[in-house]
Amino acid sequence: MDQPEIQKRIEAFLKELGIPSFIVFGWKKTDKDFGIIWSQHQTPPNVAIKGLSWALNDVISKSL
Repeated sequence: MDQPEIQKRIEAFLKELGIPSFIVFGWKKTDKDFGIIWSQHQTPPNVAIKGLSWALNDVISKSL
């Protein structure tokens, strides 16, 4: 499955949930390559930024 198809499916998933939401989705493409998709559905930018900042901080704190 290519990146545009995954993007389409992620956007359909968020719409199907029927609630304001956002997602960052990553997957392994090959042994050395990963894909990343970002999508939002009726989520204010400030909320998405706050959520992404929290997630990044959480990943960093668990990686050290």
